[in-house]
Amino acid sequence: MQTIRRLSNLKQLISWVMLLSCFLMANSPQNTLASPETRGKGDLYAVIVGVSKYNDPNIPQLNLSDKDAKDLCSFIDDRKSLFNNVKLQLFLNENATRANVSKALRDDLKLAGKDDMVLIYLSGHGAADPSRPDEYYFITYDTQIDNLYGTALWMNQNALFKGIDSDRVLLISDACHSGGFNPGLEKTLSKEADTFFSLFRNLKGRIGISSSRSDEKSYELAKFNNSIFTHYLLKALRGEASKGSSDGLITARQLYDYVYDKTRLETKGLQNPQLYSPKGMAEQTAIFRTPTFKDALRIKVGFVSQDDSGRESRLTNESVLRSGDKIGITFQPNADCYVYIFWWDSSGQVGRLFPNPKLTEGSGEARAGQTYWLPSKEGKYWYVLDDNPGLETIYFVASRQRNPRIEALYDELKSLGASAQSGKAIEQITGEMERQVNIMGLADYVLPDKSAQASGSILEAMENQIKVLGADAYYSVRFRHVAR
Repeated sequence: MQTIRRLSNLKQLISWVMLLSCFLMANSPQNTLASPETRGKGDLYAVIVGVSKYNDPNIPQLNLSDKDAKDLCSFIDDRKSLFNNVKLQLFLNENATRANVSKALRDDLKLAGKDDMVLIYLSGHGAADPSRPDEYYFITYDTQIDNLYGTALWMNQNALFKGIDSDRVLLISDACHSGGFNPGLEKTLSKEADTFFSLFRNLKGRIGISSSRSDEKSYELAKFNNSIFTHYLLKALRGEASKGSSDGLITARQLYDYVYDKTRLETKGLQNPQLYSPKGMAEQTAIFRTPTFKDALRIKVGFVSQDDSGRESRLTNESVLRSGDKIGITFQPNADCYVYIFWWDSSGQVGRLFPNPKLTEGSGEARAGQTYWLPSKEGKYWYVLDDNPGLETIYFVASRQRNPRIEALYDELKSLGASAQSGKAIEQITGEMERQVNIMGLADYVLPDKSAQASGSILEAMENQIKVLGADAYYSVRFRHVAR
């Protein structure tokens, strides 16, 4: 019996050679990097840790580390449908003990398979022990500052990554590298932190992103209600890092480039996030998913003002309006979507213009091709500026799906009643609402070529378009309101 079959023609021979080549390449030990398309399958394992409060009184308390971690956890939980399965663990303050965090990293992440994504997020203090060269620690809730080795989480390869089979492990460190709570610590901290993060350059499938250089501070900003780094991390994962991508995958390089540029710009160069990875791996390693849509959502929109003489003008960020002037908003989507329009007035209070059944038809779901005019159900009416001058901001949020988080915050705000308008609770809720809007991507705002010569009529204003590439985005108009 003939054991080797003769190939009948050259075409068949070429086909067999190509198949053999693909097999050899796929199984070659040198082929360690796969394309993002093939690396986006599998489950997501995430361990998220945020510590703002510490048991040791000698360790300074932090402001937002626990909130940063909680917000990231909520964000991932909201998007768990994008993955086959999500294994999500959150440790905050008293629960962020060394034992709990160590178990999650050393035992629970062992369940992650080769094609699963693994995300480790640590927000809190990072520290070095002057008496033990080349050792760097994450300070857990129960750390004793005079016994880092025995009570803190040792940041080394074996402590963090041992037993994890996944080739896609991303460690994100938003740690405040402050040595002020231990005399002499600052002199050694930079060296030890750099020693730890340099490990990533030689570890296959391990990528590290730190919020700053080891000798820099990580800054917070009140308007974000998060650290600056984590604010832009959330925006990046929401889809801004892969804006326009057709596969919905975010690589570690895309994530880092976005967060680096935005954080550095916001801090005027004082804070510079760092990427640690084997050469070429960050570009090829997919670490998160975003929703994808065949076509962009486009909404014709007009923001219009009218003065006391009846003259109408396009409302822009350069507009200056007087008390008693009028404002109208009109829009028409090309597809069914959800629209939320909020007005932050000069006193810091917020109102929802749409949906608002008392003013305009619709429950938030805007129908394709239907034209909406605010603020009236029928006919053309206007919002009238009150006698409180200042900056006024209108947020126009367009979403492919209902946004239950924003709706719940507004319902909570509404339930407080008028008597609570000046209270701390109202400030917290409005601040959180604004944060929810700000972590969305900024919608593209497209003007027609002839807009420069337009007279400013409502119909011409409607030729402008908001373009939403991902799941949701916002466009804002901020104008100055002066006294008459």
